[in-house]
Amino acid sequence: MLSYLIGFAGFVLTAMLQMSVFSQWKILSGSADIVLLFVIAWCLHDRSKRLWLLVLIMAGAVGAISAVPTWIPMVVYFIVYQVSRLFQARLMQSPLLSMLVLAFGASLLQTILNLVYLFVTRVDLNFTDALVEVALPSILLNMLLAIPMHAIVREVAHYAFPKGVEA
Repeated sequence: MLSYLIGFAGFVLTAMLQMSVFSQWKILSGSADIVLLFVIAWCLHDRSKRLWLLVLIMAGAVGAISAVPTWIPMVVYFIVYQVSRLFQARLMQSPLLSMLVLAFGASLLQTILNLVYLFVTRVDLNFTDALVEVALPSILLNMLLAIPMHAIVREVAHYAFPKGVEA
């Protein structure tokens, strides 16, 4: 229960920071997505059996407050959850590497899904400009912010869930 409360409180905090501070930090037209980074880090460090439910609630909330359709964050966050469970089982000797790989892959997947959605809805956009001015800077910012987000979530998880305690 404590895991879900801390995870939801962290989600609310990062969502508020995303909407107020990090949406203003831009490189060209790309911005960081710290909510996605928090979900990745929390999935890598939390060992709760029903974490998928919290991840889907977070994805639904992100889909409700953003301009993209609700299914895009749901697909991305659920894939992040599944891959993070796979990484926990196989690559947990290097959680920072797992965080960086997942941050890159999730950012790339989210960008591709957003571009596909815009293409299907016939929004007039130049693919090269969208890639160079939005997608690549967003991925770069996410990769740069993945390291401090991983460190913060690791410390919270270390104090909230002492070794030997399983959910």
